[in-house]
Amino acid sequence: MGTIDMLEGWLRGLGQPYSHELCFFPSTVSSAEVLKQIERGLENENGIGLVFLDIVGFTAIEQSYGFSVCKQVLTNLSRAIMEAKPILGVGRGLFIHNLNGDDFAVYYSLPPGEIGRVLDFLERLAEDLRSQALAAINESLSGLLREPLDLHLGWAILRPASGLSMESLVYNALKEATAMAKGHSDAKWSRRVWELKAAMSAEQFRVVYQPLLNLEKGELIGYEALCRGPAGSYFASPSVLFPLAEKAGLLYPLERQIRRKAVAECGDFLQDQLLFLNISPSVVKDPEFAQGNTRRLIAEYGLRPHNIVFEITERTAIHDFGSFRRTLQHYRKQGFQVAVDDAGAGYSSLQAIAELQPDYIKIDMSLVRDIDASPIKQALMETFVTFGRKIGAKIVAEGIETEKELRFLSQIGVDIGQGYFIGRPTPTGEGASAESIAVLAEKKTRGRPEPLHAVTIGGLVEECHTLQKHRLTREAMKHFQRHPDCNSLVILDEEMPVGLVMRDKMYHHLANQYGVALYADRPVSLVMDHAPLIVDGAVRLDRVSQMVTSRQAQRLYDHIIVTGENRCIGVVSIRSLLDHMTRIQVEFALAANPLTGLPGNPRIEQDILRRFEWNQTFTVIYLDLDNFKAFNDRYGFERGDQAIKLLAKVAGDAVHAFGRSDDLLAHIGGDDFIILTGSPHGPICEEIIAFFDSEIGNLYSSEDRQRQCIESKDRQGNACVFPLMSVSLAVVECWPGRFDHPMELGEVAAEVKKQAKRQSGSVYVVDDKGQGC
Repeated sequence: MGTIDMLEGWLRGLGQPYSHELCFFPSTVSSAEVLKQIERGLENENGIGLVFLDIVGFTAIEQSYGFSVCKQVLTNLSRAIMEAKPILGVGRGLFIHNLNGDDFAVYYSLPPGEIGRVLDFLERLAEDLRSQALAAINESLSGLLREPLDLHLGWAILRPASGLSMESLVYNALKEATAMAKGHSDAKWSRRVWELKAAMSAEQFRVVYQPLLNLEKGELIGYEALCRGPAGSYFASPSVLFPLAEKAGLLYPLERQIRRKAVAECGDFLQDQLLFLNISPSVVKDPEFAQGNTRRLIAEYGLRPHNIVFEITERTAIHDFGSFRRTLQHYRKQGFQVAVDDAGAGYSSLQAIAELQPDYIKIDMSLVRDIDASPIKQALMETFVTFGRKIGAKIVAEGIETEKELRFLSQIGVDIGQGYFIGRPTPTGEGASAESIAVLAEKKTRGRPEPLHAVTIGGLVEECHTLQKHRLTREAMKHFQRHPDCNSLVILDEEMPVGLVMRDKMYHHLANQYGVALYADRPVSLVMDHAPLIVDGAVRLDRVSQMVTSRQAQRLYDHIIVTGENRCIGVVSIRSLLDHMTRIQVEFALAANPLTGLPGNPRIEQDILRRFEWNQTFTVIYLDLDNFKAFNDRYGFERGDQAIKLLAKVAGDAVHAFGRSDDLLAHIGGDDFIILTGSPHGPICEEIIAFFDSEIGNLYSSEDRQRQCIESKDRQGNACVFPLMSVSLAVVECWPGRFDHPMELGEVAAEVKKQAKRQSGSVYVVDDKGQGC
């Protein structure tokens, strides 16, 4: 059945014949009378269709033909519209309003039905009306004008909307129809908007919840509420939905509806955890957002402000950070938290971090994808981790999709993870996947794993060319001729390598007067190196590098033969080995803290694992500044950096004075440091405390030094008094077998640090489980 037949059958079933006795309102009629007619029409719950018509180039016609001709044109157009019978003569017209000059609005009562069919009806009705009116007026003006007239056409729907007056309702519909008529929008756009309005009215949007996982403890901390449009619809994807809603002026009501739905449906699985709610920066202009409605909403469903994190999604730029910050501060004082989304992408996200000082920084998935294989992304992420610790913000890595990505991110200290590998968004908040939990649990329990940057030689293997040892030297010569890029041949006895032929050395061997005649038809084993470097693929790169450099000079650049499961699996060139060793050294350099120049987390982990492997007894001293954030807020980042550098210097001097040559002082990030020492911890700790306490006062103003305190704000924005900075030291003794992994050691050190920080002033506390052992 065609569109016309379908509409005819549908409308005929309504039993409402078309009436061309339309009431006509000239432009001089009062707006109140027009609004009264529209209000009566809206008693029909299906709504009113508005068709807008005006003459193309009407001003030019007036200039060319004069006022009297124009008056006749408008009279004939009014008559043509009045007498038109669109949609095959069925339907119900309401009235015509001559808005001004050649602008006409025709109002029709709309039939019942789902929005798609109603839009089909209105679009066809408008086209029929334009076609009939155009044919009629051009026939009536035949001979009067040199060129036939043309009409602009636009249409819109009027339906009651909560919060809008009748004047606003009509104004918006006229604006929408006029924009279509003037070419500023089109019918497809209008259909999309009305489909969106219908979906919102029917509350067809779904909320799904994606888990967020603490990467240190392997525990679920909460969910992010994500919106999904009606399945199969144009705006099923959020990337289409929210730009459409914003352009159509529907963003505020859409976000309000989604927030309410997200809070209402999470009660069954949100156990005093966090709920991340996405808000656009422009939401501060929504009166309902700033009137306490969110707090009332969460209270209605048994949640408290500390459960809610407002996640600022940078779909649009933040133009007024001051106003936005004040609005967020209002909520922060109530206990709500703030996250900045998509750091590293979008609209000035780094500026948003600096201006808003969020509690969470969510790193865009583009920086997470394949991070385990990208030194540049690794360096960026490690910088974010250090930065987050420095400003007191937790780092959230979005878009984790592989086990390797999760392993790397957890190893460098990223606080929270989110992504398909951890858990897909579901309507019922199903928690983190067993695979992700297992990876993080393994990190705690596995015995002496490889250091983060200790790559094995097997990871560098290249395909090799082989030749059995009994084959003739002539075959090796032919092989090198056929393969100019091949520089070596591995000589095998069955599957096991027994020798190596390097191209340059073989030709050098054969270059003397009788070389070819002597060896060409004899076994290749006579010209091969009988003692090449053969290593198992599991051997670490640093160990292989030591083997290479200990070889004789004439063998220094020979390929390395790599084996696995008692057979040759390939070769590694010295160039490839050097490239990877250089890359590792660059990674270590990038991991060094840029403020203090001290080694970072990769070096700490490697050093601890080395001591584990060598069954050493050593001590860990964890250093942390007290009241650093208050000092940083009061005096600024530059003075805060001076305090961190002071602690680094004091600790370095103490280790140099009382430690050993193989002791390590490293900078974890922010104001956190660690010392690994084989010396007694007492003298080191006492030296650090004594010199820090004697020097730290120099960073304060004389007034604050005299008062021994400063005034600053806590994390909730409340004014408080803080003492001068002090240093807390947590001491953990390590002996063979006590810990299997640095993570276990770190957990104990964190607990001891809490004990130290509960005491006033600079102190060191020794793990009581380690005393006397």
